[in-house]
Order: sequence, then structure tokens, then C-alpha cells
Amino acid sequence: MNNKDKWLYQRFAGTTNYPDEYQRHEIDKLLAKLSIISLYIFLALLYLSIFFDIERSFISPFSIGGIILIIILACRMSMSHFAADALSIEVTDKETYHQTLKNSRNKRFIFLIVAIIYILLVNSVIAPMLAGNALNMERLTDLNTFFPVIVIAVFTIAKDSRVKLIDQKETYNGK
Repeated sequence: MNNKDKWLYQRFAGTTNYPDEYQRHEIDKLLAKLSIISLYIFLALLYLSIFFDIERSFISPFSIGGIILIIILACRMSMSHFAADALSIEVTDKETYHQTLKNSRNKRFIFLIVAIIYILLVNSVIAPMLAGNALNMERLTDLNTFFPVIVIAVFTIAKDSRVKLIDQKETYNGK
């Protein structure tokens, strides 16, 4: 274990001795989950900041810095050799396959509903109220308001390509 890993596990995770492989796996899983949640919160705050800036007709440093940070994160993730491999869920039973697809679709549908409500509330209610302007319900008829919603809907409703039904005969025959 190098010094960077030792610092992460001892200082950040609060362990006093070297964790074993299972503990490191659990710590890594927790840190990954927290990172994803914080990224979603950051994106939601950045979206709110951008529409608040549109309402005030002023570009804030938070919006500019947030956009630059998103660009840097995207570049690092695309160039890093530590990037996660493509996740694949292999299922051998048709019933389990359809149940897994159904569960995945339901989770994505809930995310879609929450995202649509957040986007519409920020555009028409929250940002105008914070800027001291009147509520802007006519924005609900603009196509520009629904562009992020359409993009999220397209990526959310599409079939989950991570779930794959494999044939047991091919697996055992070595094909």
C-alpha cells in the first residue's frame, strides 16, 4: 500500500491500522456512492445558479467556476486509467432478465420524474423568486425550457444496455 492509500484509509476513513481487502472494498464503495451523490447535488446547484443568473441578467463566478469544474472533471474521467470499466449485468434466466429490466426502468422513471419537477420548478418558480421577479409561468410553453427535460427523458427511457441475457450452453461450451 503506497503512502497516498495509507493516508486515505487512515486519515479520511478513520482507521488506525491497515484495513484488509474487504474493509478497503467497503470504504471504496462508500466513497464512490458519496462522490456520486455530491456530483448530483453540485449539478443541481449549478443548474439553479445558471437560471438565477439568467433571471438577474448577471453571470456569477459560481456558474463560471462550476462549468469549468465540470469540464475538468469530464476531461479527467475520459483520460484517467482509473476510470471504471463498463458495467455489465449478465443474467441466465429470462424471468430474472425481465425483472432486472423492469427494476432498472422503474428507477430511471423515478429519476426522470424528480428531474423534470426540479427543472420546471427552477425555471418557473425558484429562480424568479430568488431574483425578486414575478413568477414566470409563460416559460412553461417555451421549447427552451423543455430541452433539458427532453434530453434527460431520451437517456432515461431508453432500454438499459447493461443487462444482458446470456445462454448457459454458450458459457459452458467455451464459446
